[in-house]
Amino acid sequence: MIIKLKKVLEADPLPVTHALQLIDLLDEHDIHGLMYVDDAMMYERPTGHVIRTSNWALSLPEAQRPVFTQVPSLAQAAREVNAIWKFALTGEDTVKLNTFAKHVEQTLGLECEWSWHDQVDIARKGNSKGKRLAQYVESIGGSMKDVIAFGDNYNDISMLEAAGTGVAMATLTTR
Repeated sequence: MIIKLKKVLEADPLPVTHALQLIDLLDEHDIHGLMYVDDAMMYERPTGHVIRTSNWALSLPEAQRPVFTQVPSLAQAAREVNAIWKFALTGEDTVKLNTFAKHVEQTLGLECEWSWHDQVDIARKGNSKGKRLAQYVESIGGSMKDVIAFGDNYNDISMLEAAGTGVAMATLTTR
């Protein structure tokens, strides 16, 4: 997804069928999923991550606050939204998350990218920050060698590697 002036320039959202299959697996494995859709993040039950992030969002100017929406069913919500961008899964049991992520990649062909030590993002294969940044730069006639990218999480690594200069913020650990 590339956005300019709050307008999506290019997108490759997750097909609803894949989202529904993933939601079934989340339920089967008792893993919490936060579904990024249209311009909101949807969840079924509040978790520590959702509560902390929602509270933090209140410190931002209203126009910049992320939108969190509790829904009775992620599956039903997936059928009703325009676009599903990704899922973010969190949990203290990182071994369980890692095993689940590998299972999702193998069975559903989706891409799992760690965005923090206890959070994995799941999206359509190839939808990385690095790929989208390169597409945007090419669309405006630029060159990636002239790009400086900043990142603070594991899911920024593709962008940092694609840019001419990648700057890892202090919160990003080495791998």
